Amino acid sequence: MLHLTDTPTGRPQPAAPPGTRRLRVAYCPASLRAALAADLVRRAGERHHLLVAVFRHACDHPELPDPLRFNIHPPNGDGPDARVDVHITPDGHQRSGDRPAGASAGASEEQAADGPRILRTVPADAAAGTPEAEAWSAADPLALRLALLAGPSDAPPGADVIAEAAVRLALLRADVARFAESPSAALAAAPVAEVHAAVDDDLDTARALALTDALRADPDVPPGARFESLIHLDRTLGLDLAQDIGRLP
Repeated sequence: MLHLTDTPTGRPQPAAPPGTRRLRVAYCPASLRAALAADLVRRAGERHHLLVAVFRHACDHPELPDPLRFNIHPPNGDGPDARVDVHITPDGHQRSGDRPAGASAGASEEQAADGPRILRTVPADAAAGTPEAEAWSAADPLALRLALLAGPSDAPPGADVIAEAAVRLALLRADVARFAESPSAALAAAPVAEVHAAVDDDLDTARALALTDALRADPDVPPGARFESLIHLDRTLGLDLAQDIGRLP
């Protein structure tokens, strides 16, 4: 089951409310990191056969241009009137009704009625006018997605980090294209389960990607099984790993 840490309390919680298969997520559409986290929650939730609805909530800054460039699924609409289960927002952009850091999950009747069950804050995006913002604007969108998924630091990744992510992404895609030429084989069940478990553990995508790289390079797993496993994992990672199939010499 997918667990997310509630920022104000620091406690992990099941993403879906007990006794239901529905999950309602809201995010600040002005933040790429918030939108990406909401997309990961959707992907992980659907893997657990949850009915996930994702909504935008009003923020203080303009909405991101074309999130589809980052393989972020379109939201189901704008913020619902009913209470959401998970609200994802960048630091300093909590909306009305959200619990401040240090508040308990049941701090008041008003917050219990209006606030999210889980409030997750993410680091801020690159600030406008900075070298990091320029690097984000110039980057391949999925290389930037990978850099954000892989980076444990709260600091916005700069040009060097994004360039390293672009190389890492190219290697993954090249190997997937090479593995595609081998006979198909069943998923590598144990390594795939480890990657899923990392994502389910508070969206630990840095660990999930490290495990994915280990699977990609594991000589004990047949190439066909590595192909099927990486394509399966890409449903969560959203990196278009099949892009180079049939293109490489």
